[in-house]
Amino acid sequence: MQGVFIIGEQRSGSNLLRIMLAGGGLAAPHPAHVLSRLYPILQSYGDLSREPNWLQLVEDCCQLVERNPIPWSPLEEFDRSDIANRCRERSLVAIFGALMDTYAEANGATAWVCKSMGAVNFVDELDAYFDNPKYIYLYRDARDVTLSFTKAVVGEKHPYHIARRWAARQRSCIAERERLGADRVHSVSYEELTANPSWVLKDLCEFLEIPFTDEMLRGHESKDAVSAVKKSQLWENLDQPVLKTNSRKFLSGLDRESILIVESLAGDVLDQLGYDRVCGSEGESVIFSEEQVRCFTQENEALKAEQRAAMDPEDADRRRQQLMLLTDRVYFLKDIDREDRLRFLSFVEEEHYQEGDVVISGEESSTDMFFVISGVLEMIPDSQRKRLIKAGEPLGEFSFITGQAGNAAVICQERARLFRLTRDAFAELETNNPRLAVRVLHLIAEHLSIRLAGSTR
Repeated sequence: MQGVFIIGEQRSGSNLLRIMLAGGGLAAPHPAHVLSRLYPILQSYGDLSREPNWLQLVEDCCQLVERNPIPWSPLEEFDRSDIANRCRERSLVAIFGALMDTYAEANGATAWVCKSMGAVNFVDELDAYFDNPKYIYLYRDARDVTLSFTKAVVGEKHPYHIARRWAARQRSCIAERERLGADRVHSVSYEELTANPSWVLKDLCEFLEIPFTDEMLRGHESKDAVSAVKKSQLWENLDQPVLKTNSRKFLSGLDRESILIVESLAGDVLDQLGYDRVCGSEGESVIFSEEQVRCFTQENEALKAEQRAAMDPEDADRRRQQLMLLTDRVYFLKDIDREDRLRFLSFVEEEHYQEGDVVISGEESSTDMFFVISGVLEMIPDSQRKRLIKAGEPLGEFSFITGQAGNAAVICQERARLFRLTRDAFAELETNNPRLAVRVLHLIAEHLSIRLAGSTR
């Protein structure tokens, strides 16, 4: 079955394009982000040639989709045996393909499109398994993307972090476009898609070798679009006709400092994609000091906390249902039952780090505790003896329990995903659910005692 992948950055109109393509007969489910969520922790499943490990991965992939905030209608539950039997090899990509094929068949389609835009990170794996999959590179002005993220319930909130991620993602997409060529990668500008949807879609249909239909222009009327709007404010415009004037909103929505930050970090890509600068000339950039970056990061975390607090409780709960699969990788939290882990997740903050990012600086005092869901971190204490912290392990548990901040630096060695538990959040947990708080504290202390005993030996 033909597979198509939309690549780029979020907040660029990917859901709009998804429902348009669904109107053209492609199976286009709301993504469960199977690859981006499970690839980083794939090693924790062990050798997939062993049946229990393989079946556990199949189970987790199926559950990830079944818990998706927007259901893959009409499928409510996957047949695990059928998914496993569809796989031509024992790999995560194979399971993903089996899930997509099953969804397409259930909807009477012969091709599917995945809008999990992080697929650009797995092009080699996708090309190795699928038969010449095609890619749609969807891009949007970084400054409008930044403005959109500042209002969204997910993602980074400070222009520095939004622009840094946007630029890195575009560079990856452009590199793949150059490597694979025009037969495999088709570029679509959000601005052109909204200004001239009919023309852009006809061109795209020619690339995909599917017929253009007027139904593609009425995607906002579909059940999928209406359902998405009810699930989260992220997609509040999805059931509306195409907003042809939804570009360059940053001119009134962002202040000059924010625009300058975006253009400094992403200016080279803006230039390459044909966007005019507002605060500087082509080739110009600003270097930010470590102190400035530290301030940007602190502000980013504060803004994310505010956004989480304002999130619709039902939307937040749907997202925690999926995240709970990831906490299974934190080995000592497995002893907490499913419902309690869901409650616990409402008190932690999800954070993402790139290679080279400073998680904790040597000068910074921290009594927060981290749970490493994926990636590798490196702790450098005063003794200069380095310690690697990998997926499934905690970080900062001693300082968290004692309240005495350590002074070790922690650097991200591989792209990492962490859950942060602050002492303030734990105090709130103690007030709202003392039984669960005691249980979590007991497990942390038990883990710490085992680790310290091993260090002493």
